[in-house]
Amino acid sequence: MHHDEVEDARQLEKELLERHRGRDLDEIFEGETCETPQGSCYKIEETEKFKIKRIEKDKAKKALLCDLKILHGIGDYKEQNLKSKGYATIEDLLDHPNHARKAEEFLCRLDESPMDCIRECFPGSNPKQLYSSSFREENDFLFFDIETLGLRNEPLILIGTARITDDHIKVTQYLATGLDDEKPVIGNFLEDLNKETVFVSFNGRGFDLPFIRNRAYHHGIGKKLIHHHLDLLHFSRRTWGGALPNCRLQTLEKHLFDLHRYEDVPSSQVPAFYRTYMKTGNIGPLVPIVEHNKIDVITLARILSKLQEDMV
Repeated sequence: MHHDEVEDARQLEKELLERHRGRDLDEIFEGETCETPQGSCYKIEETEKFKIKRIEKDKAKKALLCDLKILHGIGDYKEQNLKSKGYATIEDLLDHPNHARKAEEFLCRLDESPMDCIRECFPGSNPKQLYSSSFREENDFLFFDIETLGLRNEPLILIGTARITDDHIKVTQYLATGLDDEKPVIGNFLEDLNKETVFVSFNGRGFDLPFIRNRAYHHGIGKKLIHHHLDLLHFSRRTWGGALPNCRLQTLEKHLFDLHRYEDVPSSQVPAFYRTYMKTGNIGPLVPIVEHNKIDVITLARILSKLQEDMV
């Protein structure tokens, strides 16, 4: 961070301490203490209108089937040659003397488990991975983001999630009001998962998910967290990396959606703000941390919607 940004953050913290002196969490957030076998944490829920744009399943399937190179042994030249002979789709190759078996195997895998099939055929950052979202229900997608007290071996203080249902997005955040709350924060997050869950994150493969896994292990919680995962950082870099100054989340917000945050705490200052809260008992520094996290998870939904809209 630049010196001016650090000074701005310190000034914001000072103003928040003054503004929220004597107030408690229930005066600011629509939340409640959430009791679990692991202990308690603070749960905040908020719902707002949101309509995600999606690639229709038929369009996604058609786009995949038109790419003959999905099949092993078919490159650009061979694909061009096959199409010139009337083999326009993988389905057409069912009548080909040499490629029929591979085509049949691919079509079976695509019907039985589309996300597995697409993941096997394309690397994680390939835009065609986005077609996999067409084969799942909107509510299967769990947008998530975490806040921590450091980059390694430090407590996790907040997990924010969001799901989309019936033209609404519901944000659920599990906040540690003290460091003893970390275990129930993680426990609540894990309870929200099911076998259909698809993670959607921004660098979650490299940071958020390993961090949760390591902190869960620290607390003796065994969970493999083996779910399909759309990491939007990689898709964003491939799609907009050449046109934007960088692919940070807030840069995407500004350039793609014309969104500007108010009284935002920079990610690098979250640990300092939280420690001030712990030291003073004043909830002021918690307020922008929670708001920052909430906006992050909603932005993930906006980015996924935009990526899919651009592919239609």
